[in-house]
Amino acid sequence: MRATYSISIACLCSLLLVACSDSETPTPPPDAMTMDGGTAADANDVDMPTVRTDLGDTDFGVICGGDGEACCPGDLCRVGACTAGVCTPVVVCGAAGEACCAGDVCTEGSCTGGTCVVPTCGAVGDACCAGDVCATGSCVAGTCTACGGTGEACCAGDVCAAGGVCAAGMCATCGNPGEACCDLGGCGTGCCVSNVCTGDGSTCPTVGGTCSGGACGSCGGAGDACCAGRRCTAASTTCTGGGAGTCAGCGGPGEPCCGGGACDTGFACGGAGVCAACGGPGEPCCAGDSCDAGCCNPTTDVCVNTGTACGGGTCAASGACESCGVPGGACCPGDTCDGGGCCTGGACVASGTAPAGSTTTICSDGTLGACGGDGEPCCADGCGAGGCCVRGTCTPDGDTCAGTMRTCTAGACVGGFGGPCGAVGSACCMVTGPDYCTGGGAVCADVGVGPNMCVGCGAPGEACCPGQACDGSACCVRNECVADGDSCGTGSGACASGGCEGGACGRIGGACCSDGLGCTESFSICGGAGPGGGGSCIVCGGLDQPCCGGTCTAPYACEGRPGGATSCQEP
Repeated sequence: MRATYSISIACLCSLLLVACSDSETPTPPPDAMTMDGGTAADANDVDMPTVRTDLGDTDFGVICGGDGEACCPGDLCRVGACTAGVCTPVVVCGAAGEACCAGDVCTEGSCTGGTCVVPTCGAVGDACCAGDVCATGSCVAGTCTACGGTGEACCAGDVCAAGGVCAAGMCATCGNPGEACCDLGGCGTGCCVSNVCTGDGSTCPTVGGTCSGGACGSCGGAGDACCAGRRCTAASTTCTGGGAGTCAGCGGPGEPCCGGGACDTGFACGGAGVCAACGGPGEPCCAGDSCDAGCCNPTTDVCVNTGTACGGGTCAASGACESCGVPGGACCPGDTCDGGGCCTGGACVASGTAPAGSTTTICSDGTLGACGGDGEPCCADGCGAGGCCVRGTCTPDGDTCAGTMRTCTAGACVGGFGGPCGAVGSACCMVTGPDYCTGGGAVCADVGVGPNMCVGCGAPGEACCPGQACDGSACCVRNECVADGDSCGTGSGACASGGCEGGACGRIGGACCSDGLGCTESFSICGGAGPGGGGSCIVCGGLDQPCCGGTCTAPYACEGRPGGATSCQEP
């Protein structure tokens, strides 16, 4: 009995000791306190073993760290983050599928109904993908549109389906009497005279004779003498030899190229004017700038393999030459863009421009954010509350316009000497450095007589905006915006996705257009051989990039460099 009693006393003493210890030593909190509101341990977690998190804690005299509670010492919270001394939930916003951030700002896509939406792209009816690429159809005014069929827009390279021909940017039927001649001068059994079909048995206009089997009387058929003006009227023939010449076959492998450099399917006109196999690596591009695999290098018109240099960029698996970081192109790794541009929805927008469909955000010097308010970057349509856009920044109504003695009043600078300046229809505000306009969608232009004037820009028929930019996929042709699908001028084809000749020239990374057009896509100028011929279109207008005809995107200014070259720099 005595041994048993002794053991019981020992156990009782041990239990009392533990109980005393529990009552005097506070237990550590079950969770680490965090600055980021996370529950898993990470680099931001901060242990607070001296802070109790249960509701009965009175170590600091207050309950802290929970949702809506005061922040604990060190601005720490168990839930959310410390804002103005109170723990509030961390709001996740801005990415695709998430709520829009304050000011309807999104880091991906655009704000639609309070949610950041990245639209699908590439299929007919969808928006064009980065670089104006479509999986089906052709990119017209930023939308993938069916092409090649009768009554539809011509596909890239002015290509139409069999039985059609591209005329003024649209595909029309061909080959029947009175219609345009089909490819290689085809008119069935009729004759192709001045690119119009004459029916068999009818009199050939201009050259005379009766059309029969493709020949106009005794001239124009295969093996016949050439008609007046060294013309041949039968399909797949061209005038060869000296003097009056003889009509010989054209378009086949090893044969001369037909009129306009045309060749049979599977062949293309080589540098020597002879039709050769096309579409393979190192071979000429086929009709429509197409290749069997890889991409058509627009600078050399030769097919290259995927992953190799192509038009100032790299040949992508999509079959297009893609340059990351350029306006309208895909973002570079890390969601970065060149020249102070911004990455949104996987594509780059230039500094001074807004993401597609957005009226409340603007890209400015690499940051996508709210615009239009006092001291904020100017929106695409100017500033709110009567403010003035002064070199890319909104000046409040009633404040002095920078560099002048005028006051910003209802969007224009007024007072001082002379009349108001900056608004469309008014003189440009003349200051040290580049003159400026204060309204959205305006550019300072030389009108020939009197001071430079602020004129509307960007829309078809208006002047090109700073950066030689036009709205959507219009072309900047001789400083005037031409709508997608409209003519770039005689001999220059139609504007397509910012490029003339059906998009075959004038686009970033592609060949410069001839006849002095140079480059027609927004934010591009001709580098290399120059606009008279050769060379390729390079990006301009952004930070540390060449000036675009003396202009830059906001907030940059065109400044001289040693050697006479100019580039866009911070003002």
